[in-house]
Amino acid sequence: MNRPVGRRRHSGFTLIELLVVIAIISILAGQLLPSLSLAKEKGRQANCISQLKQFDLAISLYSQDFDEEFPPWLSTLYPTYLKPAAIFICLTDPYKGLEGSGNQMYLDAYDLPPGSINPPPPDPADPGYEQRNPAITACSYSYEFNANSCGWFALQYPSGTTQYARADRNKDGRVTWGEANLWVASNTPYRGYVPIVRCYWHHYQYGQKVLNLAHGYHNVYTSDMKWESGI
Repeated sequence: MNRPVGRRRHSGFTLIELLVVIAIISILAGQLLPSLSLAKEKGRQANCISQLKQFDLAISLYSQDFDEEFPPWLSTLYPTYLKPAAIFICLTDPYKGLEGSGNQMYLDAYDLPPGSINPPPPDPADPGYEQRNPAITACSYSYEFNANSCGWFALQYPSGTTQYARADRNKDGRVTWGEANLWVASNTPYRGYVPIVRCYWHHYQYGQKVLNLAHGYHNVYTSDMKWESGI
Protein backbone atom coordinates (compact mmCIF):
# COMPACT_ATOMS: atom_id res chain seq x y z
CA MET A 1 0.00 0.00 0.00
CA ASN A 2 1.40 3.38 -0.97
CA ARG A 3 1.79 6.06 1.76
CA PRO A 4 0.67 9.60 1.00
CA VAL A 5 3.50 11.85 0.04
CA GLY A 6 3.87 15.03 2.13
CA ARG A 7 6.11 17.02 4.45
CA ARG A 8 6.93 15.65 7.83
CA ARG A 9 5.79 17.98 10.67
CA HIS A 10 8.11 18.75 13.60
CA SER A 11 6.54 18.75 17.07
CA GLY A 12 8.96 21.37 18.51
CA PHE A 13 8.71 25.20 18.54
CA THR A 14 10.34 27.31 15.89
CA LEU A 15 12.91 29.94 16.86
CA ILE A 16 10.40 32.74 16.27
CA GLU A 17 7.81 31.05 18.48
CA LEU A 18 10.37 30.64 21.29
CA LEU A 19 11.39 34.29 21.04
CA VAL A 20 7.73 35.37 21.26
CA VAL A 21 7.19 33.23 24.37
CA ILE A 22 10.36 34.61 26.00
CA ALA A 23 9.27 38.17 25.21
CA ILE A 24 5.82 37.58 26.77
CA ILE A 25 7.39 36.06 29.90
CA SER A 26 9.79 39.01 30.18
CA ILE A 27 6.92 41.51 29.95
CA LEU A 28 4.89 39.67 32.58
CA ALA A 29 7.92 39.37 34.88
CA GLY A 30 8.61 43.09 34.48
CA GLN A 31 5.07 43.84 35.60
CA LEU A 32 5.01 41.36 38.49
CA LEU A 33 8.45 41.89 40.05
CA PRO A 34 7.84 45.51 41.19
CA SER A 35 4.58 44.38 42.81
CA LEU A 36 6.33 41.52 44.58
CA SER A 37 9.12 43.85 45.71
CA LEU A 38 6.61 46.36 47.10
CA ALA A 39 4.74 43.55 48.85
CA LYS A 40 7.99 42.51 50.56
CA GLU A 41 8.59 46.12 51.52
CA LYS A 42 5.17 46.33 53.15
CA GLY A 43 6.16 43.36 55.28
CA ARG A 44 9.41 45.07 56.25
CA GLN A 45 7.46 48.22 57.15
CA ALA A 46 5.23 46.15 59.43
CA ASN A 47 8.33 44.73 61.12
CA CYS A 48 9.76 48.25 61.51
CA ILE A 49 6.54 49.50 63.12
CA SER A 50 6.73 46.60 65.56
CA GLN A 51 10.29 47.55 66.45
CA LEU A 52 9.32 51.20 66.95
CA LYS A 53 6.65 50.08 69.41
CA GLN A 54 9.26 48.04 71.25
CA PHE A 55 11.44 51.15 71.42
CA ASP A 56 8.47 53.02 72.90
CA LEU A 57 7.99 50.43 75.64
CA ALA A 58 11.71 50.34 76.45
CA ILE A 59 11.93 54.15 76.60
CA SER A 60 8.91 54.26 78.91
CA LEU A 61 10.49 51.72 81.26
CA TYR A 62 13.75 53.66 81.26
CA SER A 63 11.89 56.90 82.05
CA GLN A 64 10.14 55.26 84.99
CA ASP A 65 13.51 54.22 86.44
CA PHE A 66 15.23 57.57 85.84
CA ASP A 67 12.76 60.15 87.14
CA GLU A 68 10.96 60.73 83.82
CA GLU A 69 14.20 61.40 81.94
CA PHE A 70 14.63 60.10 78.39
CA PRO A 71 17.63 57.92 77.51
CA PRO A 72 20.52 59.88 75.96
CA TRP A 73 20.76 57.37 73.10
CA LEU A 74 18.80 54.37 71.87
CA SER A 75 21.89 52.26 72.54
CA THR A 76 21.52 53.16 76.24
CA LEU A 77 18.51 50.84 76.34
CA TYR A 78 20.61 47.77 75.51
CA PRO A 79 20.58 45.20 77.05
CA THR A 80 18.64 46.09 80.23
CA TYR A 81 15.53 47.43 78.52
CA LEU A 82 15.86 46.21 74.95
CA LYS A 83 17.37 43.23 73.17
CA PRO A 84 18.50 41.54 70.97
CA ALA A 85 20.85 43.96 69.19
CA ALA A 86 19.20 43.09 65.87
CA ILE A 87 16.21 45.24 66.86
CA PHE A 88 18.32 48.34 66.10
CA ILE A 89 18.43 47.36 62.40
CA CYS A 90 15.61 48.14 59.96
CA LEU A 91 15.18 45.32 57.42
CA THR A 92 14.88 47.87 54.60
CA ASP A 93 18.25 49.45 55.44
CA PRO A 94 20.73 48.08 52.86
CA TYR A 95 23.67 49.09 55.08
CA LYS A 96 22.42 47.13 58.11
CA GLY A 97 22.77 50.13 60.41
CA LEU A 98 26.41 50.86 59.56
CA GLU A 99 25.43 54.15 57.90
CA GLY A 100 23.24 55.17 60.83
CA SER A 101 19.91 56.77 59.98
CA GLY A 102 21.17 57.88 56.57
CA ASN A 103 21.33 61.51 57.69
CA GLN A 104 23.59 62.54 54.79
CA MET A 105 20.86 61.55 52.31
CA TYR A 106 18.42 63.71 54.29
CA LEU A 107 20.76 66.68 54.16
CA ASP A 108 21.44 66.19 50.45
CA ALA A 109 17.68 66.03 49.72
CA TYR A 110 17.17 69.47 51.26
CA ASP A 111 20.58 70.93 50.35
CA LEU A 112 21.29 71.63 54.02
CA PRO A 113 24.62 72.08 55.82
CA PRO A 114 25.78 69.16 58.01
CA GLY A 115 24.16 69.06 61.45
CA SER A 116 21.55 71.71 60.68
CA ILE A 117 18.43 69.54 60.80
CA ASN A 118 18.92 65.82 61.20
CA PRO A 119 20.94 64.54 64.16
CA PRO A 120 24.55 64.48 62.95
CA PRO A 121 26.83 61.45 63.15
CA PRO A 122 28.34 60.78 66.59
CA ASP A 123 30.98 63.39 67.38
CA PRO A 124 33.63 62.33 69.93
CA ALA A 125 34.14 66.01 70.75
CA ASP A 126 30.49 66.42 71.78
CA PRO A 127 29.83 65.96 75.52
CA GLY A 128 26.93 63.63 74.74
CA TYR A 129 29.13 61.14 72.86
CA GLU A 130 30.43 59.38 75.98
CA GLN A 131 26.89 58.36 76.92
CA ARG A 132 26.58 56.02 73.94
CA ASN A 133 26.69 52.27 74.50
CA PRO A 134 29.68 50.90 72.53
CA ALA A 135 28.07 47.46 72.47
CA ILE A 136 25.70 48.74 69.77
CA THR A 137 27.84 49.35 66.70
CA ALA A 138 25.04 49.70 64.12
CA CYS A 139 21.66 51.43 64.24
CA SER A 140 19.26 52.28 61.39
CA TYR A 141 17.10 54.65 63.40
CA SER A 142 17.28 58.36 64.07
CA TYR A 143 16.91 59.06 67.79
CA GLU A 144 15.57 62.61 67.97
CA PHE A 145 16.04 62.99 71.75
CA ASN A 146 19.75 62.25 71.71
CA ALA A 147 22.45 63.89 73.84
CA ASN A 148 24.29 65.64 71.00
CA SER A 149 24.29 69.43 71.05
CA CYS A 150 21.42 70.66 68.86
CA GLY A 151 22.66 72.83 66.01
CA TRP A 152 19.32 73.90 64.58
CA PHE A 153 18.03 75.13 67.94
CA ALA A 154 21.16 77.20 68.54
CA LEU A 155 20.77 78.75 65.09
CA GLN A 156 17.14 79.65 65.69
CA TYR A 157 17.54 80.66 69.34
CA PRO A 158 21.17 81.61 70.03
CA SER A 159 22.74 81.27 73.43
CA GLY A 160 21.63 84.16 75.63
CA THR A 161 18.03 84.23 74.39
CA THR A 162 15.15 83.43 76.73
CA GLN A 163 14.20 80.41 74.62
CA TYR A 164 17.70 78.95 74.83
CA ALA A 165 17.83 79.42 78.59
CA ARG A 166 14.45 77.73 79.08
CA ALA A 167 15.32 74.83 76.80
CA ASP A 168 18.57 74.18 78.69
CA ARG A 169 16.90 72.03 81.33
CA ASN A 170 20.02 70.98 83.24
CA LYS A 171 21.65 74.45 82.94
CA ASP A 172 24.94 73.16 81.54
CA GLY A 173 25.13 75.89 78.91
CA ARG A 174 24.15 73.78 75.91
CA VAL A 175 20.84 72.55 74.46
CA THR A 176 20.78 68.92 73.38
CA TRP A 177 18.48 67.36 70.81
CA GLY A 178 16.41 65.94 73.64
CA GLU A 179 16.08 69.31 75.37
CA ALA A 180 15.26 71.07 72.08
CA ASN A 181 12.50 68.62 71.20
CA LEU A 182 11.01 68.79 74.70
CA TRP A 183 10.94 72.57 74.28
CA VAL A 184 9.13 72.13 70.94
CA ALA A 185 6.63 69.77 72.58
CA SER A 186 5.92 72.28 75.36
CA ASN A 187 5.88 75.50 73.36
CA THR A 188 4.23 74.62 70.05
CA PRO A 189 0.93 73.00 69.01
CA TYR A 190 2.76 69.77 68.12
CA ARG A 191 2.82 68.56 71.74
CA GLY A 192 3.02 64.79 72.00
CA TYR A 193 3.44 64.33 68.24
CA VAL A 194 7.09 65.38 68.34
CA PRO A 195 8.89 62.23 67.14
CA ILE A 196 11.41 60.53 69.38
CA VAL A 197 12.47 57.81 66.90
CA ARG A 198 12.29 57.99 63.10
CA CYS A 199 13.05 55.58 60.26
CA TYR A 200 13.91 57.11 56.89
CA TRP A 201 14.96 53.95 55.05
CA HIS A 202 11.53 53.15 53.59
CA HIS A 203 11.59 56.58 51.97
CA TYR A 204 15.18 56.34 50.75
CA GLN A 205 14.79 52.88 49.21
CA TYR A 206 11.17 52.81 47.98
CA GLY A 207 9.83 56.36 48.14
CA GLN A 208 7.45 55.38 50.94
CA LYS A 209 6.51 57.52 53.94
CA VAL A 210 8.88 58.05 56.87
CA LEU A 211 7.87 56.16 60.03
CA ASN A 212 7.74 58.23 63.23
CA LEU A 213 7.27 57.23 66.87
CA ALA A 214 5.52 60.04 68.79
CA HIS A 215 7.23 60.63 72.11
CA GLY A 216 4.13 61.74 74.03
CA TYR A 217 1.19 60.05 72.35
CA HIS A 218 3.11 56.76 71.86
CA ASN A 219 1.70 56.14 68.39
CA VAL A 220 3.49 55.43 65.12
CA TYR A 221 2.54 57.78 62.28
CA THR A 222 3.79 58.38 58.76
CA SER A 223 5.01 61.62 57.23
CA ASP A 224 7.18 63.14 54.55
CA MET A 225 10.81 63.87 55.42
CA LYS A 226 9.55 66.71 57.61
CA TRP A 227 7.52 65.02 60.33
CA GLU A 228 5.08 67.93 60.66
CA SER A 229 3.41 66.81 57.42
CA GLY A 230 2.08 63.68 59.13
CA ILE A 231 0.10 65.47 61.83
